[in-house]
Amino acid sequence: MNRLDRITSILIQLQSKKIVTAREMADRFEVTNRTIYRDIQTLRLAGVPIAEEEGKGYFIVEGYRLPPVMFTMEEARALVTTGKILNYHTESSLTNNYESALIKIKAVLSIKDKDKLEFLNSRIGFQEPWAPTSLYLDTIQHSITENQKLKIRYQSRGEKQQTERIIQPYAVYFSGAVWSTIAFCELRQEIREFRLDRIKELKLQQTHFKPDKTFSFERYLEDRSERLSLNP
Repeated sequence: MNRLDRITSILIQLQSKKIVTAREMADRFEVTNRTIYRDIQTLRLAGVPIAEEEGKGYFIVEGYRLPPVMFTMEEARALVTTGKILNYHTESSLTNNYESALIKIKAVLSIKDKDKLEFLNSRIGFQEPWAPTSLYLDTIQHSITENQKLKIRYQSRGEKQQTERIIQPYAVYFSGAVWSTIAFCELRQEIREFRLDRIKELKLQQTHFKPDKTFSFERYLEDRSERLSLNP
């Protein structure tokens, strides 16, 4: 990657997150931190308002926006392929939202490139998903970002009766077969996992919850793997 392409990519990356560290950018572009410092200075001299939070990283001052981003064919092909994978692996709300975004991406491509993508799309196969689909993933993601409680009617494994619960979602993850949410269950007064395909009804509540800042998704998954290894 030449320097101009790298600087452009750095600008896009800075807009993708609240704060980006020099190490993140250096690792992505396989350069040194010193090179990133020089690139940041080049962007500043070009008029891009990049600020720095000491000890944390760089960020673009609120209000600055790039013009519409143009996609390369390599990026567009990757996105089309990802869409096919989503059709196979995931639930309907995520698939629908991704397809909506993909349409906007295709809109900025040339007619020639659009034809190429349509042809590629017809030549990528997938099997129908065996797992039941769900409409709840998008609402749960909203609940996580907005800290809104959810009321669910849930069918636990091995139990005939469904239970109503108020949950506070912390995270969602895909196991390779189904989506699950990790949430604090007010009924059980502890963190539980809920498979989305076992949620029979879900309603977003007007009440909010205070997010647990001590919760670590990575540590939770590590502890979960350890528990499973001890109880195969």
